[in-house]
Amino acid sequence: MPMDNPVIKFLNKMTDLIVLNLLFVICSLPVITIGASLTAMYAVSLRSVRYGDGYVVKTFFKHFKQNFVQATLAWMGVLGLIALFVIDYLFWSRMEMGILSDVMLMICYAMAFLVWIVVLWLFPVIAKMQDKLWRQIKNAAAMALGHFFPYTAICAGMTGVVAYLVYTNLGAVLIMLFVGCATLSYMLSFFFYKVFAQYIQEDSFGDDDLLYGQKEKFDED
Repeated sequence: MPMDNPVIKFLNKMTDLIVLNLLFVICSLPVITIGASLTAMYAVSLRSVRYGDGYVVKTFFKHFKQNFVQATLAWMGVLGLIALFVIDYLFWSRMEMGILSDVMLMICYAMAFLVWIVVLWLFPVIAKMQDKLWRQIKNAAAMALGHFFPYTAICAGMTGVVAYLVYTNLGAVLIMLFVGCATLSYMLSFFFYKVFAQYIQEDSFGDDDLLYGQKEKFDED
């Protein structure tokens, strides 16, 4: 069969997604490395959207190593915020203060949602762009809010549905462990790249050294 045969292309894509998912799951096992694993997975997915399939293992470990410190610091911050929101939720949900408790819970939900959509963009931004961490966060927030409709809303909806299925269905957990994480990142990368393309001018397809060699700066201020 020729290489451009749809069946061959589908099998190649599935193989790449399975390999990428396996790399992500294994490298996330220490928990503290989840941020670096997410960044590396998005680096592969974004590259695939832009240039096509291939170089999964090479690209993953290149970006895992290259972004390890920044992505890990970002992930530790995310874990700290999650702990803060959980404590805040438990405190106000157990307080019997009527409308005050309800208002504080609503504020907690709103803040958690805001952090969630920024985090959705943060690790793809780290994978795709190069800057100081606080500016990466600033850029992620600008994209999350500035492109809320339709891109952030769609990405939040997709991840929300997946999170609900994982929470309620053991089969969904198994799918995520086998191929689901990489598949979700690949689908989300189409929307992320549509926004990145508005800020980044990239070279056309070339040899591997040019494919993903230079990460770009988004905010020069």
